[in-house]
Amino acid sequence: MSDVLLKVENLVKYFKTNAGKVKAVDGVSFEVYAGETLALVGESGCGKSTLGRLILRLIEPTNGKVLLEGEDLGKLSGGQLRKKRSELQIIFQDPFSSLDPHFTVGEIIAEPLRAMGIGKKEREARVLELLDQVGLAPETYFRYPHQFSGGQRQRIGIARALATSPKLIVCDEPVSALDVSIQAQILNLLKQLQKEHGLTYLFISHDLAVVRYISSRVCVMFLGQLCEICSTQEAYDHPLHPYTRMLIDSAPEPDPEFHREDRLLLQGEMPSPIHPPAGCRFCTRCPFATDECRQTPPEMKDYGGGHLCACHHPLLAE
Repeated sequence: MSDVLLKVENLVKYFKTNAGKVKAVDGVSFEVYAGETLALVGESGCGKSTLGRLILRLIEPTNGKVLLEGEDLGKLSGGQLRKKRSELQIIFQDPFSSLDPHFTVGEIIAEPLRAMGIGKKEREARVLELLDQVGLAPETYFRYPHQFSGGQRQRIGIARALATSPKLIVCDEPVSALDVSIQAQILNLLKQLQKEHGLTYLFISHDLAVVRYISSRVCVMFLGQLCEICSTQEAYDHPLHPYTRMLIDSAPEPDPEFHREDRLLLQGEMPSPIHPPAGCRFCTRCPFATDECRQTPPEMKDYGGGHLCACHHPLLAE
């Protein structure tokens, strides 16, 4: 994979509060290749969704750059950004609150097309085409969101995201609000659409089973920073960062007879994003932490084959 579609450089987002600055995203850098699914994983509150919204410029960064095919999105004016938005779309976590209850499904999916200045007949034809692609009947066009199940509403959200033929879709926990059986249907749909249209996904999730199924590479995030970037298979077979290992070990196994004595399980609470540790952000929960970890932030290093890790004591022997 050599074609870099999206490049994030030293992205920072601080939120001001009465208690101080919340360091939601703090110096994040990574690349997304055309046609891949890059998963962004981590516990709730680590900054995953904030990072997704920064990439789409739904919120403005404190510092850093987001480049789409080499073009700095931060330098675009309002009019330029509106035109560029057709290339960047998002599928939200909650398929109900993200759909306007006063609009019919046809109006919801056609809204981005209308914003692009596409005529009514062409919009209607495109909406019917999209409904078919996501597995919904044509009569869906005239119905309202409350008349559908959660899985069907998420299909409507996917159709809306596809309407402008985007280059990148940010999937923000798109199946976490759905039943497990419905999750599988939506994930299979996303994979099918990616194959048919050459889509690129940034897939945000805390569910490692979902990530393992859909993603080709993984970025592991903890308290506003990335700690490991590698292929999904490498993350499961040879994790280098203790936090990655702990995330994987904490995932439940479907086999009740399966037991591992060498599991590393997460202990303690996540530190405050207002007053994070001075050194490694993970040092307060890491069983391998030393004084170096507590005092000096680790640098992201390449351990070969595109496997990057920011840790003073990586699990090289694993």
